[in-house]
Amino acid sequence: MSEQAGGFELETEIDVERQQGDVFAFLADTRGFRAVDAALVEVEPEGPLAPGLTGRFLHRRGGFPARTTWRVTTLEAPSRLVVELHGMGYAMTEALDLEDSIIGTRVRFTERVWPTSFAGRLMVALSGGIMRRDLRARAGLLKAVLENPEPAP
Repeated sequence: MSEQAGGFELETEIDVERQQGDVFAFLADTRGFRAVDAALVEVEPEGPLAPGLTGRFLHRRGGFPARTTWRVTTLEAPSRLVVELHGMGYAMTEALDLEDSIIGTRVRFTERVWPTSFAGRLMVALSGGIMRRDLRARAGLLKAVLENPEPAP
């Protein structure tokens, strides 16, 4: 996937009090995605990710459904995961890099987004603040879910 002009990059980091392998295992399985993305309605397929695996997301943002397709381009357990996403008018990559930290695992999220259509130019230009807030929220939810797991019934 080639990046086009008019895009931007966002990055955030968190430290999670869990071992790197545990954090990676959670991130590399679609069954945990809803726990860290409140707007996610559906994800297909459900289960562990694999290199080249493709799927679909359905999000509900601002009351409107948004469909996205995705493909895993890099899966290097337990340290790196990269997924390409395509939505209406935009494309993006989300890279997750994990490394040992003093308290457990440092996770660095890097998102690159760019327009793929004329209408997408406006959408991408206006979405930076929303995407930054969403990325920080998902990172915070990831930390909360992994550090405070719900007890098994």
